[in-house]
This record gives sequence, structure tokens and C-alpha cells, in this order.
Amino acid sequence: MNFIIKQNNNYLFINLSVVCVFFLLFYAQVAVGKLEFSPTLTVSETYTDNVRLGGGLIAGGAGGIGFGGAGASGGDFITQINPGMLVTGQGRRYEVNAQYVMNNLIFAKNNELTQIRHMLNANATTEVLKDLFFIDGDARILQQNVSLLAPQTANNVFATGNRANLEIYSVSPYLRHRFQSFATAEARYTRGYVKSGFNGFINSQRDSYQFLLNSGSAFRKLGWGFNYNNNRIHLDRANTTIELESYIGNLRYNLTRRFALTATGGYERNSFISIRGKPSSPTWTAGFAWAPNKRTDLHFSAGQRFFGDTYSATVNYRTRLSTWQIIYIEDITTLNQQAGQFGALGALNLGSIDAQNLLLGLSNFLTNRVFLQRRFNASVTLNGSRNDLTLNVFQLKRKPYTAEELDEDLLGLPLFFNDTRQLGGNVAWRYRLSPRTNFNMNFSFVRFDFLSANSTNDNLFFTANVTKDFFPDLIGMLQYQRIDRLSNIQSGTQDLDLSANAVTVSLTKNF
Repeated sequence: MNFIIKQNNNYLFINLSVVCVFFLLFYAQVAVGKLEFSPTLTVSETYTDNVRLGGGLIAGGAGGIGFGGAGASGGDFITQINPGMLVTGQGRRYEVNAQYVMNNLIFAKNNELTQIRHMLNANATTEVLKDLFFIDGDARILQQNVSLLAPQTANNVFATGNRANLEIYSVSPYLRHRFQSFATAEARYTRGYVKSGFNGFINSQRDSYQFLLNSGSAFRKLGWGFNYNNNRIHLDRANTTIELESYIGNLRYNLTRRFALTATGGYERNSFISIRGKPSSPTWTAGFAWAPNKRTDLHFSAGQRFFGDTYSATVNYRTRLSTWQIIYIEDITTLNQQAGQFGALGALNLGSIDAQNLLLGLSNFLTNRVFLQRRFNASVTLNGSRNDLTLNVFQLKRKPYTAEELDEDLLGLPLFFNDTRQLGGNVAWRYRLSPRTNFNMNFSFVRFDFLSANSTNDNLFFTANVTKDFFPDLIGMLQYQRIDRLSNIQSGTQDLDLSANAVTVSLTKNF
């Protein structure tokens, strides 16, 4: 097998930056800290009656991938042999966490699907100069659903043709200084890189500059601050640079110890070719922050940005046995920025890849466009002596602000993605049968509304498993999965509804 490695200056910069971060960690600080290396091995066997979820490599209009549909493929046995490594370390001035899994997938019937997938989740931070100069580094390799139109899955067992490898790297040096009780300042630079070999996806680099200045404890009644942000995202093959810049001042007036009025004001200067009017304008918000007791806090603001009215809200409530949370956020963003939010696209589960809950939250999808994203999420977690229960409801709206031609080769049928909404909920329950045995169940419902095409896909996911700790370092699992999609989209005479069942048995050994 021949491997051809092609690196441009940007990619080389990211690699060297990450290496420098780990060099600082392992050579400058390791003498005063502790590193732990924990190998792991998971072996599993899965049988499914629809290995492609009706997907596979089905053409999708003007490029991209297709819808998939019931009956496009049959069953198969999939063997997984997944060695992994967990590295953790913490010293007086550094912290590192890294997880890696080599996901070896062997298909008994569909031999052409046999492949190796790599998954990495690594981050590190180090204090180079005490209380002044810091460096954060992050590296991720994961698989992500490409399109909302095609079959959805949260693991690599199903060969849908709708999964893309993503590589995400970032390094962020920053200075932080406290001017006694007067103010705190931070100046940060972040270099981020997102790449994929998936056809139609445009690799991108991000240069982010941020400066924060916030009042200190000397300002008990009237707090103030200033925030400068500049994000420059360069799309490689499109030879296009998107710039998102803002200058924001903020005030906080504490009426009481528990209630404060808040306000922000400034200017947004965004440089991209917008299909929805001028992307720059003054911006302002007004709101309040209220913490009626130690267990409750609430923040709300409303104002104006270049795209119209804007709102933000968070509510948190905690008791000894429960956690309640409501979040509403809206912002202009890109996939590169989302990927740089350390884990926005997904999490790695070393213990058992197939044990990952299916689509517990919002389903991200790949795009090369700038978009307005509005997200609402409400959740409650109840913890008991033998039962844990989590309920979650959510809605996410995306409206692109750049031309659909950027996604024609990636997604195909760009009309469907000019205005999308995802809404649904899930319930997750864990019951401790014994100190070493747990029963886990999850049910999720997610509706994909393609508002510009007046079309809808309903996705239902059910997972139930039993895990058993045979020994402290040996864990077994038996799992059943059910996936259904109900669609009102027509593609000729093809039925776009689909269903699949899967049973998995696995053993995980921690060394």
C-alpha cells in the first residue's frame, strides 16, 4: 500500500504548533507531574439486517450523496477489533488528555466495506510563564454525518455512504494578566485547521484574534468590559477568505447582590458576499442577570444585530438530585468555528464505540457556507440511588448567508439546505441492576424540516443495552438498536422510508 502525504504551509504550521505544545508539556513540565498510559482493547460482533441503511454510494442530484431508502441492501455481520490508548497527565503547570482508537471494521458479506477508521480526541494546556503566558492545543479525528437528507448514524457500523472523516487541529497561545483589583486582560491568538477528504468539502484554516479587558473586584457596583474578536476563515479550493470582526463594550450594574442589569454595544464588520443584505452594522443588547439563590441563576438579553432582532438566554437550577438547564443561543458562524469549540462535533467513547447513544443532541452536517444558527435546548437530569433519568428537548435552525454554489458538490440538491430546522427530544434511563451491572435505554426523536423545500424527515432511534463489569478491567455489553426514518420526500418511485435492527455483543479490556 502506498501512502502519499501532501502538506502545504498551513497544514505544516498546525502540525508543528501541536508538536510544540506537547514538547513544552513533556519536556518542560513532566518532571513535576505524572503521566499515565492506559491501553485498551474492544472486540465486538454486530449483526444488522440493513447494513447500508438503504444508503451506500447513491448519487444525489448535482453532486453530493443521496437519500437512501429501504430495501437497498441486506444484512451482514460486522466484526470490530479496536485497540486504543488513553493518556492523562497533570503537573503543576500543565494538563494533557488524549484518547485514540483504531476502529477496524471487518464485514463478513460485503468485503468491499472492510476498512480502518481512526478516532482521536486530544487536548493539552500549559503555563509557559507563570500567571502570564499559556498555550492550549487540540487535535481531533472523527467521523461525521455529511447530509441531513441521507441516513443518519452515530457510529461506523452502518455503511451509509454519509460519513466523512474530519481532522481538526488548533493551537492557541495567549497572554493573561491581572492588574490587581482593577481589571483582567487577555490577548489570544488561535490557529485552526479543518480538513476532510470527502468530495465537495473545502478544507479551511482559521486565524482568530481576541482581546478581552474586564473590570476587577474594585468595581463592585458598576462592572465594565471590552471585547474585540476577529475571525478570518480561508477556504482553500475556493480561494476565499471570510472575515467576522466585532468590537463590543459591556456594562453590568449590580442593583443588589443577586440582581444586575446588563448592556452591550458596539459594531460588527463582516466581510463576505452575503445573499441576505449588508452583513455589517452597529449592534446592541440589553438584559439582566439574576441569581435568586445559590442553586439558581438566570441570564437574558435582547437586542439588534445586522440580521435583525437577537436574543440570548440561559437558566440553570440545581438540587441535590437534579440538574435543570435551558439555553437559547444565536450567532453567525461557520463549520470551522464550530469545530474549533473543542468537541462541538462529537465525542469519543473508548469503552465501547457501539455503546454511544444515537443522536442524543442536534445533528451537525457539513457545509462550506456562512450561516445564522439559532439553538434552543432544555434538559433535566434526575439522579437516584439506582436510577438516573435525563430528558432533553431541542430545536436548531440554520439559515445560510452565502451562496448555495459552495455546497453543490458536497450536499447536492442545495435547495433543501437554504433553510433547515431540527427539532425533537430524547429520554435516557440508566438502572443499576447490581453494583457491577447496569441497564441503559435511550429513545430519540429528531425531525429534519427542509423549510425551503417543504419537506420533512422523521428519525427515530432506540437503544437498549446491558453492561457487566466481570472484573474491574473487563467489561461486557449486549446491545440492541433500532433505527427508523419516515419521510415525505419523493425520489421517483423510490420509497425513502427505512428501518434497521442491530444486535451487538462486545468485550472491553483495560490494561
